[in-house]
Amino acid sequence: MAHIDISILGQQYKISCPEGEELTLQNSVDQFNERIRDIKSSPRTLRNEQVIVLAALNFCHELSMEKKQHKEHVEKLDQRIQKINDSIDLRLAKTSNKNRH
Repeated sequence: MAHIDISILGQQYKISCPEGEELTLQNSVDQFNERIRDIKSSPRTLRNEQVIVLAALNFCHELSMEKKQHKEHVEKLDQRIQKINDSIDLRLAKTSNKNRH
């Protein structure tokens, strides 16, 4: 396991991650901190805990939307693959029938 030091809202953390995933984790932390800065720049006065919860909820919502979109794409691809398979089966059946005559 690898370890990296991160900072969120001025708090320092030492986080473990799989070897080779350090940069990916650091990029995630950077995105999270950017989201926190965006939320804190709003005119509302929020406690740090509220900011973190809002940032986490925003990411969860985005992830849910991405999963839904991914599922829809997979379903469309499955339908296209099925149509192609049906077309191939039909052509093979026609070719097979022609060869019998």
